[in-house]
Amino acid sequence: MFENNKNIWVYIETEEGKPKAVGFELLSPGRDIADKRGCSLVAVVIGNGVEETAKQAIAYGADQVLLLDAPEYNIYNTDVFGEAMVGLIEKYQPEGILIGATNNGRDLGPCVSCRIKTGLTADCTAIDLDGESGNIAWTRPAFGGNLMAVIMCPNTRPQIGTVRPGVFKKTPVEGKEVEVITEEVTVPAEKI
Repeated sequence: MFENNKNIWVYIETEEGKPKAVGFELLSPGRDIADKRGCSLVAVVIGNGVEETAKQAIAYGADQVLLLDAPEYNIYNTDVFGEAMVGLIEKYQPEGILIGATNNGRDLGPCVSCRIKTGLTADCTAIDLDGESGNIAWTRPAFGGNLMAVIMCPNTRPQIGTVRPGVFKKTPVEGKEVEVITEEVTVPAEKI
């Protein structure tokens, strides 16, 4: 059903050229899911002057980096970043996307999931792969935090979740050669 969807993506959020730590933290659970699925872990870096961030993503375990580096990505804007992510998703068709549950991530995740008509699990505190279905199992607090709910997205791809900062630890990986793919997604003024 989802033969064309492959790879696990981690969105590495930046602001004015500086990365947010949560993106690097999410490379650890992303690596675990990618290994279990037998696919690649891809870091998606969108920003301005963020080549160094791409190198850091490699140092924390990314198998590949999709890089969008342009002045229009210096400061977060829902329309611009949403259009950029949707363009990348339509081109590469990932299986799952992990986004940090920062203010911007909590905005970007729903924007993207709505535009591509897929599910989103917000504010996750744990991630695993359901061995039976092969779906990502997103765990998040429910009922005021008294219960933990496991949510899966069996009918659409990509499976998207926002994950709270500080839940996972950044784990450096020994040096490896990784492909950095520089993409250009321009956003027409009328779409902003």
